[in-house]
Amino acid sequence: MNKIGSSTNIAIIGMSALFPGAKNLGAYWENILNKVDAVEDAPDEWAGAYFDPNSTESGRIYTRKGGFLGKLAEFNPVEFGIMPNSVDGGDPDHFLSLKLARDAIADAGYTDKPFNREKTGIILGRGTYINRGFVTALQQSMIVDQTLDLLCQLHPTLDQDTLNSIRQELKSSVPPLAAEIIPTLVPNVVTGRIANRLDLMGPNYVADAACSSSLIAVELAMNELISGRCDMMLAGGVQAATPAPIHMLFCLLGALSHGKIRPFDTSGAGTLLGEGVGFLILKRLEDAERDGDRIYAVLKGVGTSSDGKALGLLAPRLEGEVLALQRAYENSGIDPDTIGLIEAHGTGIPLGEQTEMQTLNHVFGQRQGNFPRCALGSVKSMIGHCIPAAGVASLIKTALALYHKVLPPMLCDEVNPALEIEKTPFYINTEARPWIHGEQTPRRAGINAFGFGGINAHAILEEYRGWGVGTGDWGLGENSQLPITNWSTEILIFSGNSKQDLMASINNIQQILQIDESISLANLSYTLSEANTQHSHRLAVIAKNVPELQTKLKQALEKLADSKCTKLQTRSGIYYTADVKKSGKTAFLFPGEGSQYPNMLADLCLYFPKVRAWFDLSDETFAGIWENPPSRFIFPSPTGLTQEEQKLGENQLYAMDVATEAVFTGGMALDELLHDFGIKCDVMVGHSTGEHTALLASGVSRVKGKKQLIEMKRLLNQSYKDLEATNSVPKGALLSVGAIEPDFIKTLLNAYSGRLHLAMDNCPNQVVLFGSKGDIDEAANQIKEAGGICMHLPFDRATHTPVFEEMASALRSYYEKLDMSAGHTSLYSCATCTEFASDPETIRDVAIKQWSSRVRFRETIANLYDEGVRTFIEVGPSSNLTGFVDDILRNRDYVAIPSNTQRKSGLEQIQLLLARLFVIGKEIDLAPLYKNRQVTPVNLDVKTVQNGIKKPSPILDLTLPIMQLRPEFAQSIQEKFHSHQPGESHFAPEKPNPLTVLPSVEGGEILSSPREAKEILPFPSRGEVEPAEIQTMTLNQPLQTFENSAVSSEVSLEEVRKINAQESFATSSETPVFSDDIRLAVVSAHFDLMQEFLASQGRVMTSLFPNPTDNNGSE
Repeated sequence: MNKIGSSTNIAIIGMSALFPGAKNLGAYWENILNKVDAVEDAPDEWAGAYFDPNSTESGRIYTRKGGFLGKLAEFNPVEFGIMPNSVDGGDPDHFLSLKLARDAIADAGYTDKPFNREKTGIILGRGTYINRGFVTALQQSMIVDQTLDLLCQLHPTLDQDTLNSIRQELKSSVPPLAAEIIPTLVPNVVTGRIANRLDLMGPNYVADAACSSSLIAVELAMNELISGRCDMMLAGGVQAATPAPIHMLFCLLGALSHGKIRPFDTSGAGTLLGEGVGFLILKRLEDAERDGDRIYAVLKGVGTSSDGKALGLLAPRLEGEVLALQRAYENSGIDPDTIGLIEAHGTGIPLGEQTEMQTLNHVFGQRQGNFPRCALGSVKSMIGHCIPAAGVASLIKTALALYHKVLPPMLCDEVNPALEIEKTPFYINTEARPWIHGEQTPRRAGINAFGFGGINAHAILEEYRGWGVGTGDWGLGENSQLPITNWSTEILIFSGNSKQDLMASINNIQQILQIDESISLANLSYTLSEANTQHSHRLAVIAKNVPELQTKLKQALEKLADSKCTKLQTRSGIYYTADVKKSGKTAFLFPGEGSQYPNMLADLCLYFPKVRAWFDLSDETFAGIWENPPSRFIFPSPTGLTQEEQKLGENQLYAMDVATEAVFTGGMALDELLHDFGIKCDVMVGHSTGEHTALLASGVSRVKGKKQLIEMKRLLNQSYKDLEATNSVPKGALLSVGAIEPDFIKTLLNAYSGRLHLAMDNCPNQVVLFGSKGDIDEAANQIKEAGGICMHLPFDRATHTPVFEEMASALRSYYEKLDMSAGHTSLYSCATCTEFASDPETIRDVAIKQWSSRVRFRETIANLYDEGVRTFIEVGPSSNLTGFVDDILRNRDYVAIPSNTQRKSGLEQIQLLLARLFVIGKEIDLAPLYKNRQVTPVNLDVKTVQNGIKKPSPILDLTLPIMQLRPEFAQSIQEKFHSHQPGESHFAPEKPNPLTVLPSVEGGEILSSPREAKEILPFPSRGEVEPAEIQTMTLNQPLQTFENSAVSSEVSLEEVRKINAQESFATSSETPVFSDDIRLAVVSAHFDLMQEFLASQGRVMTSLFPNPTDNNGSE
C-alpha cells in the first residue's frame, strides 16, 4: 500500500471523448488537427418557438448555433444490462457518461486486465441544468395538470371523459415517468450508475464548479490517489445536452455570439455552447510504470482559487485568476518558462479574454527577444463551450498534444490587436505544427478553466519520457502510436498475373464498397497491402476518401479496357504498369542550401514521429549555443510576429549555419523514412552542401549514435563560426540563369575575365553564376536582353568557386576529426563526377575540394545513367534536383521522383513515391503506413461481406420532450366543441363570467400574436410587480359581455376569487361568443412565466383551437 503523499505525479493512462463532430477519442484528435469547425445550426425543432433573432424578450433566444452531439449520442442499454424502457425519459448525462467511462477503461487496457476495483473511484464534473429527464417529470405531472386547468378555465363544462382522454393523450406524447426513470433525476446517481454497472467500489460523486468543474474533478481525483485511498480514478466532465432553455439563460446575459465563436479574434463577440463528455483514467505514475500502462501525459498539479469580492458575481477578476496559476506552479515546482503550450479558457467573450491575457502576462512575463515561444489555443473555437465538460475537453486535447508532440491548432481568423499579443511570450497557434523540443526539461503545458461565480482552475501537464530508449541507427525516440489514424490520403495497390486478373480484383473491390458503406479507406488500404502484391500487372491509386477511390477505380477500368494500354500515369494519382520488369539501379539525391523553406516536412513530422525526432535532435544540438533554436526559423509561429520579425526569421533560415542545418536535418529524416519503407538505393549523390548529408547517410562518415552525431554537428557549426569570425569569407551575389544557350554563358564568363564564376552547372537549362553584386546585376541585364531568365538567390557566399579555396582549406580540421572510409552505399561526388575513393585521405581531399569546385551535377547524373541508374529519388525538402534530372535525361527511359515537394502535402508525396516505385517493380514495404494505427482487415469476399455489416447502435434523444396532440385526436376534440346547436349545447353557460370566458375585446379587434395580446392584457412583465400592486389590476381596454355591453375594466382580486368560486355555467339557449385568439393570448401569457414549456403547451392549444373566430362569432 502506498503511503500518503508518496507520489504527486499522476499518470493519464486512458481517455475517452465524445464531442461535437467526434464520436470517439481518435476522431476528436483528428478533427482538432484538421481544424474542423463542429459548431453548426441546431435543427428547427430544437429551438421551436424560442428562436427569434430579433427579439429582446427574456423568453427567447437569438441564435441557434452551437456544438451539438446529435446522432453521435449512441447508446445501447443492453450492453450495460439496462432495460431499454428506462432510457428515453431519463437524463442523457447518465447514459453517455456510463458509456464513456467504459470506453476510457478500455482505452487504458483494463477491459479484461484485472485491477483493484475496491480502490477505484469516479468523480465527475457536472452542472445542474435542465435536461430531458427533469422535463419528463414535470410534463407528466405539473404541466399536464396546468394544461388541463387552463382548458377547464376556458371551457368549464368539459366533461370528465373528455378531460381524461386529453390527459392520456398528452401524457402519451412524452416519455413515461416510470420508477426506472427516477435515478436519472438525482444528480449524483450519474456516478453511482457507473460504479454500479462497472463494479467500482471507490468513492463516486459529482462536482459542480461551472466551467471549472472538470478540472476540479481531476484535482479531487488526484488527491484520492496521492493520499493512497485509491489506486485508480476515473475523472471527467459531462454536458450531454444543451437544450434551448440553457441557451436562453446565456442570451439573457448577452453572452452568446450571433455568428461564430472565435476566441482571441477581432470578430469575437460572444461564446457559443457545446455538448460533450470526456473521461480520464488516472493512476500514480510509479504504479502505471510498474503495470506497463501506456501513459498519455503526467499531471503535475492543479491550482484553484476564487475571485473573492469582484465587481460582479459573473465578471472575471484578474487577481483571482492569477492566484490559481501561481498556486499551480508553486505547488508543482514548475517554472512557467518551461511551458510550451497554454490551452486557454478562451470563450470568445472579449472581457474574459482580455482578463485572461492579463493573467498570463502577469504570470509568464513579457516577451524576451524577437520571437514568441509559447503556443496559445482554445478548443472552444471548434466545439463550443461545453460548460462543465469544457475543462476535460481542453485537458484531453492537451494530453494528446503532449503524447503526439504536436501543437494543435485553433480557429482564429485575425488575432485581436487589442490583446497586444506581440508583446507577450505567446502566439495564437492556428496550424497543426510539430512540437519541436530540444530542452532537457520535458514538454509541458498549462490549461485554464475559469468558471461562473468566480471559481478558477489551472492544470499543469508534462510529457512522459519514461520509454527512454530510442530506435533506429541514431537512437531517436518515437511514440508507440501515431498521432493521426485516419489520414488525409491513402495508397491502395492492386496486382494480377494478367490485365484481366487485375481488372477482376478492381471490380471485386468496387462491389464490396457498394455493399458495405461502412468500410474505412484506411482498413481497405491496409488489407490490400497485405495481399499478394508481387504479380506482374500492377495498379496503385492515391485517394482521399472512398467516393474518390470509387471514381478513380472506374477511370482505371475504363483505361485498362483498351488493349493498347500498357502504362498509365495521371496527375490525379493513378498509376499502372503491365508486365513489370527490372528497372535498373536506384540513386538517392541529397540537395543542399536552397531546398529549405518555412514549415518544410511539417506534416510528415505529424504522421511519422521519427521525422520529428530529427528536428528535436537539431534543437537539442544547439540548445544553449544559439540564441534561438533552429526550429524557430524552420517552423515559424503562424501569428504573434511583427513584419520586421517575420522578415528577420526568413533571412535567418538562409543564413549559413541555419540553412545547412535545416537541409541536413531534412535529408537525414527523409533518408531514414525511406529506409523504413524498404526502399533500397545503389548509389548516393550530394548536391553542394547536401554532400554533408550524403557522407553520413552512405556510411562514408562513420558516426555512431546520437551523442557522436551531436558532436559532429556542433563541430561543423563551430567551423562555420570560426570562418565568419575572421571576416575573410568571400561575399558577393549568386544568380540563377535559365533558358539560355551554353555558348552565351561561356562568352559572358570570358567577357568578365575571372570576375564572374560558373558555380553550379545543374542541367542544360540552369546554371548559377557568382560575382560581385555590381557584376551580377550587369550580367543579369545582358542575359535578359538575350532572352534568358534570371533570379537572384538569397545567398552571398562564394562557395563552389576558386575564390573560396582558402576558406575550404580551413575546413580541413573538421574533416580530419571525422572517421571516414568506404561506406555501405556507393557515393558519388559532384566535384569529380565519379565515385568517392575508399581511403580516408582521398575522401577528405574530395570533400574539401567540393567547397571550391564547380557543382557538376549535369555530368554526374549523365555518368550515373551510363552506370545503369534508372530511378532517381530526391531525398530532401524540395523537388529542385528532380527537375534537373528531368532536363538532363529528357527523352530517355528513367524515373525521377521527389520524396517531398512544397506543392503537395508531405504524406501525399510519400504515397505517390511509393505508388510509382510499386508499379515499376521496386521493392517496398508499406507496413510503416499502418504502424499503430489500429487498422483492421476488410473482408474481401463479396459473398460473405454482407454478414459482417454491424447494425448501428440506438441514438439517445437529447432534446426536451414536446407535449402535443395527435392531429386526429385534436380534430375529434374540435368537432366536439363545434358540434352542438343553439338550445342544445352542453357547453353554453347560464351565467356569463367575463373573466373566465374572456369574450372579444371592444372594437372587434382580433389579436395577431401573443406579443400583441400582452399589450392589452393585465399581465405585467416578470420582475416588475410588487406584491401590493397585484391587489388591483386594470385592463388597458374594457372587455365585453355576451350582450356586447361594456364591463368595468377595474376588477379587484377579491372579486375575481368570488367569481371563480361560483358554480360552472349551466345549459343556456344562448351560445356564448368565444374569441379563441384571446384564449391563446392568455395561455401564452401564462407560458411566458413557464418559459421552458412554451413550445409544448403552445402546440397543444393550437391543436385544440386552430381557427380563431371574429367578434361576431362567425368562423
